[in-house]
Formats: sequence, structure tokens, C-alpha cells
Amino acid sequence: MTLKISASSLFKNHYLKLDSKGIKFYESAAIGGAKRFRFNDILCILMAPDNTLSFQVGQEVFSIKTNPRNTKHQAVIDTLIQEVQRANGLPV
Repeated sequence: MTLKISASSLFKNHYLKLDSKGIKFYESAAIGGAKRFRFNDILCILMAPDNTLSFQVGQEVFSIKTNPRNTKHQAVIDTLIQEVQRANGLPV
């Protein structure tokens, strides 16, 4: 099952897809394409007051706007947190 957050605009295509292997992050404007990460690659997950979801892989931080009223967005966020915790041996 693939879960997805889309935050595209007129000028850029922007999404985060989550599946059993990890995540695929795509932003056409800034980083220029898709990047794939395993859950254990993710060092930190943050949610900003403006509902921007950010995650850190190595020295890079990737961000995407989310909608707290969108149940699909919430499912992606919840699953992402659980899978990162599980992959890093943390209590779920």
C-alpha cells in the first residue's frame, strides 16, 4: 500500500510517497527530482507550527506542507513516525 502527500502548486510538483520500502520525496523546483530513503536513513522528523513536515537524512532536510484536516496526510505522518521508530529500534 502506498500513502501519499501532494503539495503541488502551479510552479512546482511536490510530493512524498510512503511504502513498505521507505519514502520517495519529489520536489521539482529546489532539489531537482526524486530521492528515495529507507526508514532507517531518517534521523529526525519535525512538524512546524504552519504544518510543514520536515525530515532529516544525513545533513539534508526535506520539507513538505501538510493539511492537518486531510485524513490521508495524517495517515502518512502517523505511519512515517511509526516506521522510522521501528526501523531505528525505538518503542512504537
